[in-house]
Amino acid sequence: MIRHAKRFALPLLAAQLAGCATFQSHDNTLSCSIPVAVYPSDARALDRPLTVLVRALINTAGEPENVTITTSSRNAAADRAAVAAMSRAHCTQHAAGSGRPAPFTLTQPFVFEPAGTPGK
Repeated sequence: MIRHAKRFALPLLAAQLAGCATFQSHDNTLSCSIPVAVYPSDARALDRPLTVLVRALINTAGEPENVTITTSSRNAAADRAAVAAMSRAHCTQHAAGSGRPAPFTLTQPFVFEPAGTPGK
């Protein structure tokens, strides 16, 4: 009997808690303007494409805060250029109904191509 009681305790608890957490449908729209990161002309020339992954907390005013590199290119000039570009980003939230803008995290890749790469 003890085994059966343990097996039914979790489903019973889950049934009691059902409906405690509700999720609202959000029909918010979001638009962000993220400047192109420009590799410094005085930095060492690239011999291969580099990618920097940058993350920022976008506050309710749409301005980036806490801009950090999540994946470095292992090239300091490229990393700095990506952080500078993300720091100049701006986002606008249009909340549905009487909703208010909420802070969110934005992660953006920045790709730097060697000079003379076709199509770039």
